[in-house]
Amino acid sequence: MFVIYFLLILVGIITVHELGHFIFAKIFGVDVLEFAIGFGPKLYEKKGKKTAFRINLFPIGGYVRLAGEDPMEETQEGIVGLYSKSAWQRLLIFFSGPLFSILAGYALFVIIVGFWGIPSVTVALVEANSPAYEAGLMADDIILSVNGKRVYDTYTVSQIIRQGKQLQIQVLRNGKKITLSAKPKLFDESHFLILSDTTGKPGEIIKAISGKPFEMSNFAALLNQYIVIDFDTTQLKGLLKQYQYDAQRYALGFYFASVSNIFQKAIGPFQEGDQLVSIEDIKIQSSVDLSRIYQTIITGDGGIYLEIEGKKIAWVHEGFPEQLNVEILRDGKQIFLNVSRDLIKQIMESAGVFKPYASNIKPSNFFEAVSLAVDRCNNLLFLMYKTLIGVFRGQEQNGVVGPVGLVSLVGEAVKVGLEQVLTLIAFITMNIGIVNLLPLPALDGGRIVFSLIEIVSRRRVDPKIEGIIHFVGFVILIILMLSITFSDIGRLIGR
Repeated sequence: MFVIYFLLILVGIITVHELGHFIFAKIFGVDVLEFAIGFGPKLYEKKGKKTAFRINLFPIGGYVRLAGEDPMEETQEGIVGLYSKSAWQRLLIFFSGPLFSILAGYALFVIIVGFWGIPSVTVALVEANSPAYEAGLMADDIILSVNGKRVYDTYTVSQIIRQGKQLQIQVLRNGKKITLSAKPKLFDESHFLILSDTTGKPGEIIKAISGKPFEMSNFAALLNQYIVIDFDTTQLKGLLKQYQYDAQRYALGFYFASVSNIFQKAIGPFQEGDQLVSIEDIKIQSSVDLSRIYQTIITGDGGIYLEIEGKKIAWVHEGFPEQLNVEILRDGKQIFLNVSRDLIKQIMESAGVFKPYASNIKPSNFFEAVSLAVDRCNNLLFLMYKTLIGVFRGQEQNGVVGPVGLVSLVGEAVKVGLEQVLTLIAFITMNIGIVNLLPLPALDGGRIVFSLIEIVSRRRVDPKIEGIIHFVGFVILIILMLSITFSDIGRLIGR
């Protein structure tokens, strides 16, 4: 079913993109030979005066075929080809596809913000004696802006904080707007370890790891090996099953909220509205506790999960057994359940099971909805641009997702609801617009470059050379897409 949703979404997004090319080609009098939905053999065709409107067998996108689109193609008599038009007209025809894709994202966000509002960036937990605590930041505060810049996601807030500069943070607290002043502090590096088959006990301060200095490089080299962690007074042995590292960073010392501990759908013995109070001895007060519970679940019986700041243990817990004691509140009544570890793991990994921690912020009128939607899209376009730059520099290894990965994303969005589906569609269509503007052969951006060269030099690039460049670019794009698809499959198998 998710594959069908994905195909419908993909066809809709590509159709909007190609509609841009179609409309501008018609405006400038270029004949459009085909407007097709899907690829491969035709299932249905309706012929206009000069355009054949087709529905093809494989619904994995669509295309428009303009007369004379191939630079080396000779147009027939009575047919107006693309390259019979001036360079600036061709530029606008090439640019119109990405423009329509991006504008579709803006239009969708107006609908999303108008109906559901914007996500709130909410504080879940403030660490004691941290800069956030000293500034007066509290749990449940909603961060509206940082240094006068409206924020819509945790990533943006984190990136601003990590610059280490003095901050003016406007928060919404109990319906009132409050401005707080805070200066980020350089926090120690963090290490997150899962050990299995352990013996011994952890202490407070780490002295060495398998006889080597306590450094990230040593942990990474010992992954999937038995290690010995020497503490100030104790020693812990075990198989290093998982390891994650966060470098030194500027931070304020608070956690963002994501989901609550209240079920919004029934699953297993849990009913809609049940509040998850505790699992084993871990009380659940925020999404931070849920995250730690998940790590403790995948640690398993006989293992241990450690969070380390600098060389000091910040949080530690033994792995959970196969059966777990769970406390919930149902209609105000305390209920104790015995639930399998695998079921709790499944619940933690399923989208849309828990209610969001905080509700969206609704605009007060249509004009505010449009203003917020436009501002949010502007921020997203800048973020997409930065991500693409990071991908080309090798800094964003997970920055690109192919068709297989998109099917998975659509499936997760469908589980959550219509708002998440429309938001994902808006992201995808804006991404398609941005990617197609890249100055690469075979993409709209590459064709725009050739148009610009012609406008500046007042001479057209040799059609044979241009055709060869676009063909080579097309082959490279196909190879890249296949590589991304195999990477998607690898990620799915590795889950």
